[in-house]
Amino acid sequence: MNNFICVCTGTKYGTQYVDKLYNMANRHADNFKFHVITDAKKDWRPEINQIVVEPVYPTWWNKIHMFRDDLGIQGRVLFMDLDVVIFRNINHFWDFEGDAFIIIQDFNRCRIKDYPVRNSSVMKFNAGQEAHVWHDFKRDPNSIIKKYRGDQDYMTAKFTNGPVWPKEWVMSYKWEIGLEPGEKKRSPHDLFVKERVQKVKKVIIKDGQKIEMEEIKKYNLPNDCSVAVFHGKPNPAEIEHDPLVKENWL
Repeated sequence: MNNFICVCTGTKYGTQYVDKLYNMANRHADNFKFHVITDAKKDWRPEINQIVVEPVYPTWWNKIHMFRDDLGIQGRVLFMDLDVVIFRNINHFWDFEGDAFIIIQDFNRCRIKDYPVRNSSVMKFNAGQEAHVWHDFKRDPNSIIKKYRGDQDYMTAKFTNGPVWPKEWVMSYKWEIGLEPGEKKRSPHDLFVKERVQKVKKVIIKDGQKIEMEEIKKYNLPNDCSVAVFHGKPNPAEIEHDPLVKENWL
């Protein structure tokens, strides 16, 4: 059976993020078991298999637990961060490149060709097949945490030459899809962003006066794009008015 897994430890993300991710996955995929790696049992729906782990590491390093070979999971595993938005079918993600480990080429790819760093927001692997990632980390976690800025640098060192997701399957909301609210000075990715967004003008009446407004109506996304990654700011909860978030995450 295919597996979908996420990680929810600490207090950065509330339990609703797991519920929302489950709902999105359930709408856009078939025949999978949903798991969450957590530091304590939570009041999630019974369809969510809770895997309580120890020890608990700082911040994002708890992702490394998913590579353990003692979690009782069999088959292919698709991992996604809690702050992604799934808006199209993802069944084909489990089958991409067979049993190979798949990760994102970091989103700086839109500025630097062949950018070597990896982004761990969406990954696919066979359960237990990449257990070396866990065992090497567990052997001396303090040294690895000190050596690497985060799990993504560690994953880059482990899988530098491995396959990555097609660029248009998983895209950055901030740099490749959407706009940050209130942003006046555009990022270097401005041109690429503008090609993805369609804007419409509308007129509203307020206090008897006509006010012309510009509104993002929809995204002109590639047909293959299924997942938007919200790295840094904003996260989905901060832009609930955005059509991509409003129609899929809420």
